[in-house]
Amino acid sequence: MEITTEVLNLRPYLFTIAYNMLGEVQEAEDIVQDIYEKWITTENVREPKAYLGRMIVNKTIKRLDELKMLRSAYTGTWLPEPLITFEATDSPGIEYGLLFLLERLNPVERAVFILRESFSADYGYIAEMTGLSPDNCRQILHRSHDKLGRSKSIPVNPAKCNELIEAFLFSVLNQDRSSLEKVLRSDIELYSDGGGKRSAALKPLVGFDKVQKFFFGIMQLPENQGDVYEFTPAFVNGVPAVLILRRADKELDSIQYFEWDNNVITRLLLVRNPDKLKIRKAS
Repeated sequence: MEITTEVLNLRPYLFTIAYNMLGEVQEAEDIVQDIYEKWITTENVREPKAYLGRMIVNKTIKRLDELKMLRSAYTGTWLPEPLITFEATDSPGIEYGLLFLLERLNPVERAVFILRESFSADYGYIAEMTGLSPDNCRQILHRSHDKLGRSKSIPVNPAKCNELIEAFLFSVLNQDRSSLEKVLRSDIELYSDGGGKRSAALKPLVGFDKVQKFFFGIMQLPENQGDVYEFTPAFVNGVPAVLILRRADKELDSIQYFEWDNNVITRLLLVRNPDKLKIRKAS
């Protein structure tokens, strides 16, 4: 069939599903492109959105099964690829911290969750997209919330988020333990992804003492002495974060993403794998 304007305008919708399912930008773009190529040979489709939606859901469920096997051999902790921009933009369906938690779900649970939480789709539509019954979709969503440990996304206050980021960076740069204790919750979690290409903690770190030791240890390394880094505000999936660049060559060293509750940081996601550090234009 012809790729009409109506069909082309579905690309953001299809990409959002694919990206939130897979957590990888290029994988998502490849699947969307494949869907459009198959559309050309399709005939007699009355509802393009529903038809293409089913295709993208089925393909990403299958592909996620394959990717989970590949990720089992990943060096250290695997984190989703962040969508990094310098300008505020709408999050592509799910904020980054929740996208990280979606790794706890199996592919079908993830599809149901995304369609419901990202698009507020009714259970009849979700059933049509997944081939399940509406009641089964309800049960799957309830089970998914239990696995994730939270019932809904936490609203983000950009001003407060930036305030906590600045306080955290000040404490780490000055290796000030007492001020850091005011910023990090006692059971703070740190997940870092170097992909075997840059140094990172190979396992999650939980608890203030372990996280404090990790960051202060980094600052005490010989190569990090002096005014080595510069910190640039940015957005990851539409939420304030910070880019860390090496001042000498402006190379993007890492991004730090923060989750917080009751005025303290509860989880830190640190991405250092250079394959995942691509800055994009806000759309």
